[in-house]
Amino acid sequence: MTDLPEVNFDPLITEKSPRNRRLGTFLFLIVLVLAAFFGYRVFNYYRQIQKGVIDTATYSFQSTAISQNRLLAVAKAASGSGELATTDDPSFGNLGAPLTIVEFADFGCPYSEQESYVLDAVARKYPDQVRIIYRDFPLIDLHPGADIAAEAGECAQDQNKFWEYHDVLYRNSGEFTTESLIDYASQAGLSVSTFRNCLESGKYTDEVAQDLADGVAAGVTGTPTFFFNGEKIEGAVPFSTFTDIVDAFLSE
Repeated sequence: MTDLPEVNFDPLITEKSPRNRRLGTFLFLIVLVLAAFFGYRVFNYYRQIQKGVIDTATYSFQSTAISQNRLLAVAKAASGSGELATTDDPSFGNLGAPLTIVEFADFGCPYSEQESYVLDAVARKYPDQVRIIYRDFPLIDLHPGADIAAEAGECAQDQNKFWEYHDVLYRNSGEFTTESLIDYASQAGLSVSTFRNCLESGKYTDEVAQDLADGVAAGVTGTPTFFFNGEKIEGAVPFSTFTDIVDAFLSE
């Protein structure tokens, strides 16, 4: 009979060292603390929503920010009218709605694009209770051509086709040349010749500049930025959070 070789078990393999156990415990505690902190923030946010008290400075979602140099240049160029809920900018929803949401957005901004789908869903959920106004805030230092795209949107508004054009622009976000913008007009069902004349004339250059100036005067520094009856919320807000905010304002 052949004797089996003697097996030498290494205690470092069969049992965790005290140092490894301490490290594992420490990491677990860190995860636990972070989870507790996150849970507290969520609970605190929900409690404020339920009470109808929203500290808008506390909540900032993802957005594309205007550069400091661009911000200063716009601020020096014009002070803005101070009016946010305009009557000449594209809007949808009930004119007499108890809640007016003014959005400052940029057709070249991916977060503005993301939020366009949220706003569409919000409009469908609150057809009589919410009015949404779209205002231009082109960040041309980050998205070249965004100012021309904003002017193109105004030209589409001339033909009562802003929202159709709005959707086509976001599907092609970032490709803003005169010819591409005219091609998008065709896709949106506009009269191309009328649209071309409007865009090439620069008819809405001052209008877009005024929107930008009004946004800066109101404290807008990035897109998208929303004003719920004048209260500012920044960034791309998830649909569930957006509806919580709307419900809080409607309950007041």
